[in-house]
Amino acid sequence: MTKSEGEVYFRGNYPNYELQTSQRKLGFYMNLLRKWIPKGKPIFELGVGMGHFLKTAVSEYECGGCDINEFGLNVARSKVPNANILPGSYECIPMEPPPFAVVAWDVLEHIPELDTALSVIYSRISKGGFLIGVVPVYDGPLGWLVQCLDRDSSHVSKLSRREWLNKLKKYNFNVVESGGIIRKLIWNRCYLHIIRPQCLMRHIGSAYYFVGQKN
Repeated sequence: MTKSEGEVYFRGNYPNYELQTSQRKLGFYMNLLRKWIPKGKPIFELGVGMGHFLKTAVSEYECGGCDINEFGLNVARSKVPNANILPGSYECIPMEPPPFAVVAWDVLEHIPELDTALSVIYSRISKGGFLIGVVPVYDGPLGWLVQCLDRDSSHVSKLSRREWLNKLKKYNFNVVESGGIIRKLIWNRCYLHIIRPQCLMRHIGSAYYFVGQKN
């Protein structure tokens, strides 16, 4: 994806990228990492976007990442100049030294060869390491609304939460934590990111998060 195409993509699908990458959302991501990933471990972000997460994580972890969007890559590199951020997708995940965790925030649903990607991710993280991700889900009582509002043609894997969990299990990830999220940009002024109560969010959330550990 060229720089100009990448900029058009962000403007078309993220009308307020800064607001949609809120501190509340980033804080949730960091809390997941802190719970499962010891500080100082190498992590690799699959799909860095404009670098907001890596900028947050770099003070606690050894960070790298990749993206196919040239526009996003340039912005991310300016935010996190010391991180090794590569053009490309899952094939960029290093084999040596292997990352202890691969994180994928709203990325896996974009990958056409999803089964290959999950296999590669599993093979390249270190033993006992993790794949931590968030994906949109199209089932449950809000599934129809997610489907209706989804205008992103690059979403090629529109799966239910059970289908995502089955995919992870198929590639030998032990899902040690998962749950639901409701998130919505309202009138370009407020971004909701609701994770509680999980007894409800797990079933109705428009997005699903998971922590899968390599056996």
